[in-house]
Amino acid sequence: MDADLLVRAGGRVVVTALAGRPGHDYRTATANGVRHFRELGGRDVMGAPDVREQPEEALAALRAARLLVLPGGSPARLLAVLQDTAVGECVSDLLVDDGVVLGASAGAMVLCDWLVLPDRGMAVVRGLGLVPDTLVVPHWAGGRDDWLEAIEGSVPSEVDVLGVPEESGVLVRAAELTAVGRSPTTLVRSGRELRP
Repeated sequence: MDADLLVRAGGRVVVTALAGRPGHDYRTATANGVRHFRELGGRDVMGAPDVREQPEEALAALRAARLLVLPGGSPARLLAVLQDTAVGECVSDLLVDDGVVLGASAGAMVLCDWLVLPDRGMAVVRGLGLVPDTLVVPHWAGGRDDWLEAIEGSVPSEVDVLGVPEESGVLVRAAELTAVGRSPTTLVRSGRELRP
């Protein structure tokens, strides 16, 4: 599914692992993402400098992206950076310009209207809202009762709760959700599955 996104994007891939701590965590996760997309055949793949350390250089790199990759880590940390810096605006601008944003785990969570912050006591908060009326539960294999209890107490009933399993994802174009990857995504509230 990542190789397909390379083709869809048709240009520079930029990885920014802002869900990690600045320093070693950021550099390691960003380098892993760059290596992954180069192994898939990406020719123009780069890691952005950390916006928390080099804001001008990071924003210049992000603005050149056709595919922006937001790897996993702490959803609370990632959401804070996207809201407190111009990175959130870069993400939105890229989508308006028909670019592609790939969010993995925490990266997928923050793009939605709502998200659970397990690293903040299962708080449920508003996300960036780029995927409206949606909340992602990553690493889905069923269960996750603590997540589901938090969601049911805080998230309006019309919001789709997507249980996204490992090595799988959901491609969002306009209001259409298409499952991709190895396993179906579960619409948790209805129990319906979106099959790849």
